Amino acid sequence: MTDRRSVGMSFIDPRSMVFWVFAALTAYGLIHIMPLISRSVIAFPAQGFVSSALWIAYGLILATIIYRLELFDRRSPLTMLGAFVWGAVVVAGIGTVAAPAMHDIVASMLGESQQDWVAAFAAPLVEEPLKMLGIVALAFIPGARIRTPMDGLFFGLIVGLGFEVTESLLYTLQGAIQQGGSYTMIVMTFVLRGVVGGLWNHPTFSAITGAGVGYFFGSTASAAKRWAVMLGSLLAAMVLHGFFDTPLFENGNPFITSVVKGLPALLLLVILYRSAQGRERDRFTRTGADSVPSDLISADELDALATRRGRKKARRSERKANGLAAGHALRRLHRSQVELIDSIDEDGTDSERAHEAAEQVREARSILAELGSA
Repeated sequence: MTDRRSVGMSFIDPRSMVFWVFAALTAYGLIHIMPLISRSVIAFPAQGFVSSALWIAYGLILATIIYRLELFDRRSPLTMLGAFVWGAVVVAGIGTVAAPAMHDIVASMLGESQQDWVAAFAAPLVEEPLKMLGIVALAFIPGARIRTPMDGLFFGLIVGLGFEVTESLLYTLQGAIQQGGSYTMIVMTFVLRGVVGGLWNHPTFSAITGAGVGYFFGSTASAAKRWAVMLGSLLAAMVLHGFFDTPLFENGNPFITSVVKGLPALLLLVILYRSAQGRERDRFTRTGADSVPSDLISADELDALATRRGRKKARRSERKANGLAAGHALRRLHRSQVELIDSIDEDGTDSERAHEAAEQVREARSILAELGSA
């Protein structure tokens, strides 16, 4: 079995051709994006700074929330950054070239009377496959470790978030310029695209596709079924994206319209997330029960580790009994135990990584015992 340390904890792998293609496409994307941003910032520096600060903060906050969604794995920050850059730079950069071309093709096919529907077809045909390619690319880099639907869903959220931040920043700058540097336009765009639409925009669409990609690379089902699931998830994301961009309900309140169009995508994502995390929990508890000695993880500790509520309850009890420091020590023990189960699941019980994780569990347990006895 591959030792994760031999391939690195992140997607950065100079021996992988996929990594170098990623680097080249990132440079290509920057060449096309930076002029668009710089022109706007030069025209209205203050508004450009405010817009950039808003969307950068938005990206950081959402990335933190997404990071905390996973209970049973902790991703490398570098790998998360790579997924974010794919969406923010590669997809957005290629999109500046591909989207207008696709728009013209769709417009010519629909005819003059149906021009309001062009965006509903053109945008999903370009953006969703490009975002999916980023998740597929990560799956070919061992350090990223995409092997379950939850893995793919997680990276889909990050790729989509990256694209959402760049696209929304460009829309915000463009709107501010058209309104003569209007701060009201900046705030309205941020609220509509970030606060309201953020629940069912690009992160949601690409997470749906990502779940299919994770299934494709991790399932032992037949090739036909794996391809059907992956392509079906892409189709679902494209349809939901297209529905969101249709001119339907456009005469109503834009906030209500966003909710009506976005809820189907959000509901599908919630269903996929619950299903994927349920599978992760089953794998986690099975590995912990079958392969980890009880002196490292007891049955009661494994039950607590299996849910976010269980972990919080255990930490509250520890803080109440032995103080704040003991609560922090228990958090460290939980993290060490999760790493132990993950290392055994990936590298085996006799791997060097598993032995190191076991030693970390013993150290964390010793610290907790000292605080408890004190």
